Amino acid sequence: MKRIVFVLLCAALFTPYRVYAAVERITPEELSAKLCSPTLLLLDLRDDELWGKSKIKMKCSRRVDPDDVASWIDTLPRDKEIVLYCCS
Repeated sequence: MKRIVFVLLCAALFTPYRVYAAVERITPEELSAKLCSPTLLLLDLRDDELWGKSKIKMKCSRRVDPDDVASWIDTLPRDKEIVLYCCS
């Protein structure tokens, strides 16, 4: 199984750092070099409202509902690097 990477583009101000300390991160430059690669799955975790209002949609990303992880978690491929991101 490839590694899962979490991009914290916008983190909640009151979330303790230790929650994210064990999660591997990727820089914007590293992500840019990998965008649309067949070995990468980029997941947009914004809710419907934020996603709909945003003018920014990352190329080759797939939006998933962060409040309904159970409905999509089993659909994730095991042979790709998975990057999760959110931003408002």
